[in-house]
Amino acid sequence: MQRLTVWFQQHIRNGTLSPALDLLLIPFALMYGMGTRTRSTLYRFGVLETRSLNCPVISVGNLTVGGTGKTPVVIALANWLTKQGKRVGVISRGYGRDDENQIVLVSDEHQVLVDAHVAGDEPMLIATRCPGVPVIVGADRYVAGMELCHRFSCDVLLLDDAFQHLALQRNANLLLVDAESGFGNGCLLPRGPLREPVGGITRATTLIATRASSISHDVISQLATFAEEGIPIATSRFVLTGFVNLQTGELVAKDTMHGTVCVVFCGIANPESFSTLLEDAGMPVQQLLSFPDHWRYSAEDLQTIWDSTEGCAPKTVITTEKDAVKIRQHVPESLEVFAARIELEWIDGQKAVERHLMHVVHAGNVS
Repeated sequence: MQRLTVWFQQHIRNGTLSPALDLLLIPFALMYGMGTRTRSTLYRFGVLETRSLNCPVISVGNLTVGGTGKTPVVIALANWLTKQGKRVGVISRGYGRDDENQIVLVSDEHQVLVDAHVAGDEPMLIATRCPGVPVIVGADRYVAGMELCHRFSCDVLLLDDAFQHLALQRNANLLLVDAESGFGNGCLLPRGPLREPVGGITRATTLIATRASSISHDVISQLATFAEEGIPIATSRFVLTGFVNLQTGELVAKDTMHGTVCVVFCGIANPESFSTLLEDAGMPVQQLLSFPDHWRYSAEDLQTIWDSTEGCAPKTVITTEKDAVKIRQHVPESLEVFAARIELEWIDGQKAVERHLMHVVHAGNVS
């Protein structure tokens, strides 16, 4: 079942389903599309309530299922806004945690308060990488946001993975688009990777193309045709900046790992891009073990991973920081296990995005 889930996720994202399966999924995609359009219409005409918080809200999201790099973008924006002297809070749904309906404060201004099972892997990573920034998880983002505003007097809230969360008003809608895969085959779930029709892009107040190291001007022009005229459009990529030793917590420079043969495992939406990033950094990947996004690793899973290092000298295992927050306490002393540190790097449009964000933080005009 696990292998089937990974296979299906990859083929949906890449738009490479077989013709027979594609035909079979058409009715389901049509029903899904009717549901999303109906829901959007009900919010637009006020049948479903949209609530607002008493501080500016910046949403970071996408139109497709996973893999656009929302978490590194949220981390970068949270730390940047903090450096501008703003009191920042982060709200997330917290997928894959024990109780996804419970509202949980993951971190306050001083420390991380819970583990990944309670918080979810992505909120846990955000809390770890953004010291001093309170992070909260909850299915009801409005109630969670009220809690952050009340307890920490936030100047601005970052709403993680919430482009489709129409129940909460926001002051800025940052839409991420993977420059490598775009909108896949352009079809809705489950036939394709789209969470909603491409027309939803008109709600964006900023477009950010990620993984755009080789992006062409044609891709940017295509995005501009969908979006509202005049909104900031930026390009960015994710760069490998180092490795965190999971036993010692030490951050190791990436150059010192050059030439190291490794076993790679991850439970993310786009495992091939992670493996390629390591290969491009000069680290031959002996084996890539892929798990479904937000996967909870069992003792058997981890033993399979550790056993896969046979033939590596030294025995080196690389994973993502998102996965590392879930397995850090289970690393055997006989292995070198590292989490790759990935950070956002702007290519073009950074200043325009920052001006837009500072404007909405100061003005607080809901879009």
